Amino acid sequence: MKIGTTYRFWKLFLFMGATFLLSNCGRIISPDNPIRREKIGEGTSRKIMVEDKFSWTQAFTKISAHTPDGEQQFRVQIRSKQDSILWAAISDDMIGLRVGKAIVIGDSAAFTSTLLGMEWTGSAADLATITGIDVPFEYLNKLLRGQLIGAEPTMRYRFKNASDTWVTKYSLSLGRKVTASLDQNLRMRHMTIEDKNEIVNIDYTKVDVRTGYPAEMVVTLQSKPEYRVLIEITEIRTEGPYNTPFSL
Repeated sequence: MKIGTTYRFWKLFLFMGATFLLSNCGRIISPDNPIRREKIGEGTSRKIMVEDKFSWTQAFTKISAHTPDGEQQFRVQIRSKQDSILWAAISDDMIGLRVGKAIVIGDSAAFTSTLLGMEWTGSAADLATITGIDVPFEYLNKLLRGQLIGAEPTMRYRFKNASDTWVTKYSLSLGRKVTASLDQNLRMRHMTIEDKNEIVNIDYTKVDVRTGYPAEMVVTLQSKPEYRVLIEITEIRTEGPYNTPFSL
């Protein structure tokens, strides 16, 4: 009788354990439903949802571009609507005057600068070509919000003990490849965008506690490590909608 009772106990224990593992193996992890650090093993694979909770944002940023020729600083006010509008007003940090304004709506873009005496309209792809930025402008909105680019909100990640991060890798059009890393709070920590011409590294070094958006980003190019762009976000507002005025 005692042997039979012990057998039934272990059978029940194993059944409960298997049920727990099966119920958690494929579940989606989100900022509201995270997985505890002590339960994560090297190589653990999970589907993770990275959520963008705010339709509109307004961010006040300071951008410092460090090059072998010196340093340039700009103040940029950014207003964006999720997945559709990116508006920016650019001011020179030294003279305190607005030097340009740009807007991207879907595939269309425009740029104007009274300082440079320049007015331009065209496609977002053309704007990327003119500025020399090989990352398509439709991606910038998501990058500034700490979101995945060209991917589904829910992706499969593998846990890396060495960096204490969840890592996912996937491909985009035109041969681009992306590697993205999330921290334990499921906020973006690093992203690498690679194509045949360049490798862009984006380190998300600080996070805004209220929104989960980046509060500081560092952008570097593998081909030109001496070039470094620091983006400091000093204030983030999410009350929107915000005006995105533009005229040519």
